[in-house]
Amino acid sequence: MRWLIFIFLLLPNLAMAQVNVEKLRSNGVEEGLSGHIGLTSAFTYGNIQFADFGATAHQEFKKGEHTLFWILSARFAAKRTQSDLLAEPDVGLWDKDARFSNLMLQHLRYNYSLSDSVWVEVFAQYEYNEFLLLDRRLLGGTGPRIAITQGEAGGIYFGTSAMVEEERLNPEGVSPSEAVERINLRSSSYLSATYHPKDGVDWTTSAYFQPRFTAFSDYRLIAETGLTFKLTKAVAFTAEARLRHDTAPPRTPEGTASVQKTDIALKNGLKISW
Repeated sequence: MRWLIFIFLLLPNLAMAQVNVEKLRSNGVEEGLSGHIGLTSAFTYGNIQFADFGATAHQEFKKGEHTLFWILSARFAAKRTQSDLLAEPDVGLWDKDARFSNLMLQHLRYNYSLSDSVWVEVFAQYEYNEFLLLDRRLLGGTGPRIAITQGEAGGIYFGTSAMVEEERLNPEGVSPSEAVERINLRSSSYLSATYHPKDGVDWTTSAYFQPRFTAFSDYRLIAETGLTFKLTKAVAFTAEARLRHDTAPPRTPEGTASVQKTDIALKNGLKISW
């Protein structure tokens, strides 16, 4: 059953969103395979046609000093009101023009433990985001991860990496002056705090800062905080808030909608673990 869900989540028509690696990291000491799946959904049909489906999946394998984990985040969302249908009767809920979210991200990361509080990380990532005019983003990097403090109740962690980023923008959506394909070298640093006040309750807050080495004014900032409450041994309720800021989003042609620098999201859902 686990691998049937795994294959389903890899289907290309799902949407992805930029993922916070820290909230999905188990930080556990038990060896072997573990993971979880989180699902969110909303659907209405009538005066308002609305669909919003999201998923996250995480597989982690730990053996001795070695930890390998894979993460998938996905979201698809679309809406049509009666006014929309009157103005454009040929555009249905599942058509491209009805979408307001269509994103995907997969992240693979390997950690090697040098001590109880220092690790070396190596990672690779693929991302697609229709509404950021991003046809493809591939990146890879490496760097240290350090535990500033850690214990049974949680910890504070810092990581910093150098990474290579290759992007292809949507040539039909960006300004003619914008480079469609580009390669950048970036720094990627994060600070993460976890807190476990009691069994079944977890809180994680993380902030990522990713400036371009050749122009530090071109950076991305991602901050997220979230709570997890276990309902049963395998099922948990999640609630989170997220901010994403990009100082240099793709430029669009004059007279068309621009890509905003800042996105804020609040959401909740269910997570299934094993």
